[in-house]
Amino acid sequence: MFCILSFTSLKSLNESQIEEEIKKIQNLPDNNPHKIIAFSTDIYRIARNRGDKKGILAINSLLINKYCEIGNFKKAIEKCDEIEKLAGKNDTILVNSHRLKASAYLELNANYESFRELKKAIKTADKLESQNDKNYMKALVYKEFVSYFSHVNAPIDSVMYYQNECLESAMSIDDNKDFQDKKYHTLAVAYMNLGMMNIALGNIKEAINKLSKALGICQDEKYHIHKDLKVSILNELAWTYYDQKNYDKAAHFAAQAEREEKKVGMPYVRRDIFEIAFKTYSALKKKALARKYTNLYIQLNDSLVNVEKNVADINREKYIIGKQEDNTGRKQGYIVIWITLAIILLIICIVVWKKLYKPSDIADPGNSTAEPNEHLKVPYEKNINIPDYTTRSILDKLAKFEKSQKFIKKDISLSSLASDLDTNTRYLSAIIKQHKKKSYSNYINGLRIAYIKTKLIEDPIYREYKISYLADECGFSSREVFAVTFKKDTGITPSYFISSLNDKSIQDSLSLD
Repeated sequence: MFCILSFTSLKSLNESQIEEEIKKIQNLPDNNPHKIIAFSTDIYRIARNRGDKKGILAINSLLINKYCEIGNFKKAIEKCDEIEKLAGKNDTILVNSHRLKASAYLELNANYESFRELKKAIKTADKLESQNDKNYMKALVYKEFVSYFSHVNAPIDSVMYYQNECLESAMSIDDNKDFQDKKYHTLAVAYMNLGMMNIALGNIKEAINKLSKALGICQDEKYHIHKDLKVSILNELAWTYYDQKNYDKAAHFAAQAEREEKKVGMPYVRRDIFEIAFKTYSALKKKALARKYTNLYIQLNDSLVNVEKNVADINREKYIIGKQEDNTGRKQGYIVIWITLAIILLIICIVVWKKLYKPSDIADPGNSTAEPNEHLKVPYEKNINIPDYTTRSILDKLAKFEKSQKFIKKDISLSSLASDLDTNTRYLSAIIKQHKKKSYSNYINGLRIAYIKTKLIEDPIYREYKISYLADECGFSSREVFAVTFKKDTGITPSYFISSLNDKSIQDSLSLD
């Protein structure tokens, strides 16, 4: 009875109370997205039953972010579809829906659908009446365009074009109190990204200019920029000056980055900071500091590699436990209702069954039928039925493709590869996922990383090249994408991998004269 009363109490919430419940959910800690999804789903049902359009839009916006966070991109897309049916034609929430839907499609390697949603988002943003809303939303959409073109390994000029569009849109926002923090956070990120792109293009002077502007915004306390962005910028400046052999400035920015990182805790960036510090002090012939940061780097790197090896199992356990915890509360709340409904449904089924079937049919064991509820079981996603000979043929062609090294071409896409292999994108994507255990993008990037690792091991001349050259050599559009992918694949940065190939160089760095 208590459970029924609790459910009735929730059901009787009015629109203002629903709004308050949504605010409470928004203030919950982010460390358990599954629990937030469970609470949000309850409120969503209540808002839908009441026909509370505002509540549905607000809670769905929250759910989209959480579904993306846990990797359930299909569910995020479903929620976006619902928002688009309810939101006004000229509404920021509609722009965000198209933007986040594009991001979800991109994660699913549905590149065409992603680009289509981005075009819808920018078109909708242009129709917003408020100039500040329009410029801010356009900046966010252009930022997603940057992610899209980086994902499809487009030429860096294309990526930079949309990053500049993001910057210009953000600069057009007024400095009023409602938009100030949003504006300058967007500007800082845009300047940092443009700095990194100019590094990849070899425009070092312009890169330092853009990174310095980003740092200036982060250092101005009136903008309330989170310190993790400042740490990333300082780290990038340290690496930039090191590459220019300006070791004093490299050491200066590395030291600042280390101090700021202690305030926020970013272990992967800390590893980069230790690496640049070790390299810089080695170049400056400061033996004690070089040894100190070498040891710090090795210890942290070993720790992170061990964590990465175990993270999949840990996440799987957390998901199972979290799912059980999330469901427990709701199951207890609804158990009385479900039992009652089940009994009523069973009685109806028995009555209908007796009317439909003759006694002889019931008694005859030859008239075997499916289980009573079998027709209600709908699979979440049907597998693509690919003939065995087609699968073998595509796998054989993929083996030849891997040997041909065509994967280092920057313009290769799922569509172009499918065309080259005389198949369609659905078959190719499904076979790569099933037999290579990777998405298309991860499969191609994995081949590229393996290719450049082989080059570095077998041909010492490659160890002398800049990271940006190595990225370009194996098909990546930028140094940054290459570095992130290399670290994800190997557990170490490209620079450290190169250093590890030469034992003598490491020994020299540890025992400087």
